[in-house]
Amino acid sequence: MKTFSYIFQNRFNTFYFRQKTPKEVLFLLPRAKKEVKISLKTKEKASAFVLARQHKVAFDGLFSALKEVSRMYRQRFENLDYDSQQELLLEQRALEAINDQRYTQQLFFLFERKDRIKNAFKNIEGLKEFTLNDIDFSTVDQINQFVAIVDLLSDPTLSDPLPYVKQIPFKQDSPYEESNAGSKGVAKAIHLEQFVIKRQKKIRKEPTTPSLMKRQSTLARKEVGRTFINILDTEISTGLRPIIKTECDDVPQDQDIILEGVQLESQADVENFARLCSLLEKGSEVTLSDIHQVSRPIVAPKTMLRISEVLKKFRDERKSEWKSEKTLTTNESIYSSFAEITDDVFASELSIEHCRDYIGILQKLPANRNKLKQFRNKTVAELLEEADTFTPMAKHNVNKYIRRLSEAFGWATSRGYITANYFKDLRVKDRNEKVRSKDQRQRFSHADLITIFSSNEYVNVKHDRTFKHWLPLLGLYTGARLEELCQLRFDDIRKESGIWVIDINEKEDKRVKTINSPRLVPIHKTLIKLGFIKYVEHLKLCYQDNILLTNHVFPDIVKGRDGYGHNPTKRFSSFIEKLGIKEQGKSFHSFRHTFADESKQHHKNPVMTAELMGHSVESETVGRYGKDYATSTLKKAIDEYEPIPVSTINKIRPFFIWKELQPTHNQIPPWFQLVNLF
Repeated sequence: MKTFSYIFQNRFNTFYFRQKTPKEVLFLLPRAKKEVKISLKTKEKASAFVLARQHKVAFDGLFSALKEVSRMYRQRFENLDYDSQQELLLEQRALEAINDQRYTQQLFFLFERKDRIKNAFKNIEGLKEFTLNDIDFSTVDQINQFVAIVDLLSDPTLSDPLPYVKQIPFKQDSPYEESNAGSKGVAKAIHLEQFVIKRQKKIRKEPTTPSLMKRQSTLARKEVGRTFINILDTEISTGLRPIIKTECDDVPQDQDIILEGVQLESQADVENFARLCSLLEKGSEVTLSDIHQVSRPIVAPKTMLRISEVLKKFRDERKSEWKSEKTLTTNESIYSSFAEITDDVFASELSIEHCRDYIGILQKLPANRNKLKQFRNKTVAELLEEADTFTPMAKHNVNKYIRRLSEAFGWATSRGYITANYFKDLRVKDRNEKVRSKDQRQRFSHADLITIFSSNEYVNVKHDRTFKHWLPLLGLYTGARLEELCQLRFDDIRKESGIWVIDINEKEDKRVKTINSPRLVPIHKTLIKLGFIKYVEHLKLCYQDNILLTNHVFPDIVKGRDGYGHNPTKRFSSFIEKLGIKEQGKSFHSFRHTFADESKQHHKNPVMTAELMGHSVESETVGRYGKDYATSTLKKAIDEYEPIPVSTINKIRPFFIWKELQPTHNQIPPWFQLVNLF
């Protein structure tokens, strides 16, 4: 069935009619909606198209008539003499001034009922999920209606608020729930800590017709209303004194104005502030005398970014380099904590004292406070009061925060957002960091390796997952990182110059740690002997027959937040702990250390070892001018690597493929025993 632009379905599959309002109609009726949207109240296509066509015909006729009226109205105004045109413009200007006054007065009524509004949204169930921005305050009548309802809801004797809640003028895209509650309290004063005025890039043209004047005044009132509602909503929702930014054409072009201590206590204050906002929105000139009515002006540098805004710019530029979702969320948490603890100061005001105070407070806070339920919704001040009830963040984590912020502020310094990177030389002393980097992770001893590969899981085929069997063997004989192995696909196991290799690359959703990580690693003869190639080829047949729906070498690995290696590393740690290998610093990564140490102890070529492990070579001659080793050379070197005795290897039984993974039109190779492990 043919589709049309004037019909669509919402997420509940209900059909709607929609049609854009022509510009001529919007000029004639400034309050008209930019798009007409009507529910057809049906989920059947055929019925919906019939109803939509009827609406289309009706609105086309209506819009045509309104366009003609608009054209005639414009022609009539344009045909008048100059004095008559000016008289009409003056009449319209006077009318709009009266409307501005009425609108501002209604906004004051909202300010006067700040606490009542706050209690209503806090205590009435149907309103708890919403804010003032969900209510339509576009007209004087709607503001009056909301003010009257708030006054009624504040009555403590009110038993059922539902009938009044239903009358609140919510915006069309803000549904609400039925609820009951009451509210109380009246407050008039609103205090703005800082009001930043920046130069306006686009200045509105003077209206030339009454309709244009009416439209521009309506838009200006809406802008003023949005500013006021945001001020009030911020204070009601967060209890914080709001900081507002806007634009104007004011004093010297290379300077901004910061209004500090804006206090709105009376109707006159609100009217003056609304008039100032209106001037700003219209692009009119604003003098210091205008500003003095609401605040004391301070001329400030043009760059007025909060530190959170600077950090957001850094994140937006660098997040493409952060391939892990964990890195992105960790960095965002670090940046938000700094902005919170420093009260999100302006970047130009940032000092070394802010950074020192931040580090001092950070050392008293719990780790993972945004993750753990008992800390998630508590402020910094509340956590500091409860400091004796939890273990504070470890010093190495504090230093991690400092390093990440130092990187961001180094970038901000080079861009001119701040004057210096105060975190560059700051650090918290940690005795545990005295351990040498090469001793932080331990290699597996020969006894450990025999214990692992002589275990019941390898000798009696007790592994219930493919990765549990193959990953330790691959880690031992390739020296590759766990994530590099977990994300392998069938195409990554292939022949290069007649030699089986593992291709470690960044294709699809795979990721590598460094620029030197992509490489070809020849598959050790022991891995081939134990059936790794046969295992991969068998899964390929299943994939070709649509029995296996993934091309992953380890189809039973589920990608976690930290990548494919998240679950396997936990399973391996539990496995070796059960075997009695509990020394600090021993984990799956110990296979990589074992590979490197065995090569070193047997005087193998360090350049070749670095290439096999994906490390850079510092030597100018070998690292820059020397090319990669031939695959045959790497194969010969890696086959000479024998970390465990042949007697241990001979005890390892082939891994059993699941019974369900049996190709349909391909004969099962005789070297596989098929059993159902589940």
